[in-house]
Amino acid sequence: MNFVILDLEWNSSYSKKSKSFISEIIEFGAVKFDEDFNITGKFSMLVSPQVGKKLSGKIKELTNISNEELAADGNTYTHAISKFKKFLSLDDILMTWGTCDILAIMENNEYYNKIDDIGFIGKYVDIQRYCAEILGIYNAGQQLGLLPAAQQVGIDLTDVVWHRAFQDAVMSMNIFSKLYDKKRIESFIETGSELHYRLTFKPYYLTDINHPLVNKGEFNFVCDKCGSPMRVEEEWTLRNRGFVATLFCDNCSRKMTGKVRFKINYNGMSIKKRLVPCEENEQDGENNGEQSV
Repeated sequence: MNFVILDLEWNSSYSKKSKSFISEIIEFGAVKFDEDFNITGKFSMLVSPQVGKKLSGKIKELTNISNEELAADGNTYTHAISKFKKFLSLDDILMTWGTCDILAIMENNEYYNKIDDIGFIGKYVDIQRYCAEILGIYNAGQQLGLLPAAQQVGIDLTDVVWHRAFQDAVMSMNIFSKLYDKKRIESFIETGSELHYRLTFKPYYLTDINHPLVNKGEFNFVCDKCGSPMRVEEEWTLRNRGFVATLFCDNCSRKMTGKVRFKINYNGMSIKKRLVPCEENEQDGENNGEQSV
């Protein structure tokens, strides 16, 4: 089993052509190693920006890369990605600290080559997620940074150079070496096609009440006061990507509004249900797009 850890540096540049900002890659850095953490290959290449001709002050300060250095030693993006594809074998497990670098490659491929192709990736692991879960500090709403991770595993940070692609790739490898578990890493491996699908998947709401994934049992509500089943007084309607209906508790003589939303995410479906007073429903401005279902 061979691994390649990739790190990128990029500059946020505004494209007049696409009328949007692009994470324009300015440096590739990667290290290849085996299961015993013997380094078997190194890759480092500067990329001369074509969209934003000058680096932002923040990026220059962060990376210590200068416009003059990129002008003198930078390659085109298409040349750099071509060389990296040759460096990476389909049998290698590509790893990045989070998926931002993969998204940046997809964005640059789309800009320069009109396709967000990452077909050169055979196997992939989000090393940030792996390390966070091994350390027991994984939180979907909070990302583990490279510096805190290095501190967690006790790496000596004296004279460490940060925010240069190759050095950050090596730091990621050093952190990974402290947490490597052959059996556990296998459960984090996904194919390049799976990765592409996950990164490009767009969550959506089910808006057809007769859709086979819509569980009709989710439309059953009980009174939040007495626990009695509530009956539907007015039919379910589609409103703001969810279903709403007027419900009535015969035991409490209370009228409420039931709301149900079915959202399809990459990892499955999430269902949100709630009861609100009818007065709140009338005042919350959710009358747009109402229709019977």
